[in-house]
Amino acid sequence: MIHGLILLVLLFILVILLQGMLLINFKTYRESTGAGAITLANNTFELSKELGTPTVVCPNMLDLKDIARIYGGGTWAQHADFEERGRATGWVPIELIKESGAGGLVLNHSEHKLPHQILGKIVEKARILDLKILIFAGSVEESVEVSAFTPDWIGYEPPELVASKDTSVARSKPEIIEKVVQAVPNIPILVGAGVKDIEDVKVSLKLGARGIGVASGVVLASDQKAAIRELLEGWR
Repeated sequence: MIHGLILLVLLFILVILLQGMLLINFKTYRESTGAGAITLANNTFELSKELGTPTVVCPNMLDLKDIARIYGGGTWAQHADFEERGRATGWVPIELIKESGAGGLVLNHSEHKLPHQILGKIVEKARILDLKILIFAGSVEESVEVSAFTPDWIGYEPPELVASKDTSVARSKPEIIEKVVQAVPNIPILVGAGVKDIEDVKVSLKLGARGIGVASGVVLASDQKAAIRELLEGWR
């Protein structure tokens, strides 16, 4: 049984490396909290299985364990702190992420930046606990800087376009995607910020990105399932 689970996790990681992934950040929107979080996760993984592109969901910390209990390694935390468990009121020690059943964590999002010294310590501890790591960066220069921590993924998101209703990085700054990919050739790049439709996915992948990150474009969509399906169709 244990060997079978290990094989399944390794297969999941291999598929992500070969095919890329769609990452859906639930943030703390009302539409992706509680029962809404479960529904969104169910729809995400149902479509991922149907269309053959791996997905990762990042629920808020209160919903993390419930979703990880169902979807395990496909559930990643939105953040973690470099604090020892015990006397750490209000903090999220990395051990709690691991024990929730989650398979990875997202760090340094533009809405929750971390000093690079602390970031390096969190990455080191997460690696010991065998958690996958995605570090966000807001520029080519920062992408190069965080690549020194050798995360599994780097997420490029210009902060001024995060949650944009009008445009996306693929539409307004496509040349930067290519520059980030070229500047960090050994780490797969995930592109986010304002992602809304299949064209954003296709442009980003064509320019060398391996993953797509989205939040409000799915969470606040009038039909979340249709929004997910359209994005996943970008890999076909």
